[in-house]
Amino acid sequence: MVKDIIFGLSEKKYRWILLFTLLLVYFFVYFHRVSSAVISKDLLHEFGVSALSLGLLSSMYFYSYSLFQIPVGIFSDTIGPRKTIAFLTIFSAIGSFLFGMALNFNMALFARLIIGIGVSGVWIPALKLFSVWYSKREYATIVGILLAVGNLGAVSASYPLALIVNDFGWRYAFYVIGIISIFLAVISWIFIRDSPEAYLNKNKEVEGPKSISKKQYLSREHIKLIFKNKDVWILSIWLFVAYGALLAYQGLWAYPYFRDVYNLSKATSGFILMFVSIGMLLGSPSIGYFSDKIMKCRKKVLILWLSLFSLPWILISFFTASINITLLYILSFWMGFFGCGNVVVFAIIKEQFPLEITGTAQSIVNVFPFVGAAIFQTFLGYILDLVGGFEGVYPVEAYSLAFKFVFACIIIVYIMSFFIKETMTCD
Repeated sequence: MVKDIIFGLSEKKYRWILLFTLLLVYFFVYFHRVSSAVISKDLLHEFGVSALSLGLLSSMYFYSYSLFQIPVGIFSDTIGPRKTIAFLTIFSAIGSFLFGMALNFNMALFARLIIGIGVSGVWIPALKLFSVWYSKREYATIVGILLAVGNLGAVSASYPLALIVNDFGWRYAFYVIGIISIFLAVISWIFIRDSPEAYLNKNKEVEGPKSISKKQYLSREHIKLIFKNKDVWILSIWLFVAYGALLAYQGLWAYPYFRDVYNLSKATSGFILMFVSIGMLLGSPSIGYFSDKIMKCRKKVLILWLSLFSLPWILISFFTASINITLLYILSFWMGFFGCGNVVVFAIIKEQFPLEITGTAQSIVNVFPFVGAAIFQTFLGYILDLVGGFEGVYPVEAYSLAFKFVFACIIIVYIMSFFIKETMTCD
């Protein structure tokens, strides 16, 4: 009955059902992405591993996620977003159960890899659906809303997760998420439709974005068009560094930094980290709206957001142990708010290519932020081990050196941003 009511709605009203379904699924993509930070100490003690190994465990999500981005993009352009999302969400459920059951470090590594594969099939298919169902002037705003709700998932993986872990243990949380993921796969299959034609079940022209046919095939010319575009590579490196830096902080190393340098409790550290997610929750739709409606351009907005994103890194790099605790909340919020330039990045990519290959083009670019997150998380662990620590506790000098490395990388991509092509006319 509910299904009949939903599919009796007009196209414009159905778009809200589509968006709501995607928001539910994407919520848990971010939960898995940053959950390692809060349970890092539990994992260190339970599996008896080093900081480098912990970085590897957390980064397995990103390696498998990035590895599957291009296949996911091709699937989105060929078999369609609906099947891609539903099938791969089942994988995330399996990974959640396996992680909760992990008896040793290797099993935990494998489970994180499966989780990464499962949640890799949401972002790119969602962008493909937005390309079909929403207009150019709505696109960045809708993408920002998706990211905002994703960051609600990150919020749930900070302070709330810390409370659950304290009361029930970290394994319990992943069993529950596995059950929820199965439910999300079912509702995705039932309610998502790949195009207005698929929703109406008949062929007709629709207002707004152009629709896509049921079957698409990638040609050699399409692939050449993508790989010869210089902005694809500039923006890929941009995402590698900017998003990799943010996930290195939020997803793993900020939590032990607060613990080791400021001697903060698990709950307090999780609460501070929650402000990164709150910042992204507000910043993601803000940058989309700012780009779509206020400045009506992409490049200048991207440069502005990155320059402001760099400011917290200056403070934690050069004043690592002398930051007021209250300021840590502000810096975390600031980092989250201005760390969501990827909204504009994907709008630029979408506007440079034909609709039939936007999924593939965006998936190629989307490999890099997660490779960046994996490499930054692992390499910062290497830097911490290089300086040296004792029983999982690292000195101020170790964190300062790690953060300075990140800041230097941000400066490089800031300079590269000036060579990006503008895809909208600035007023």
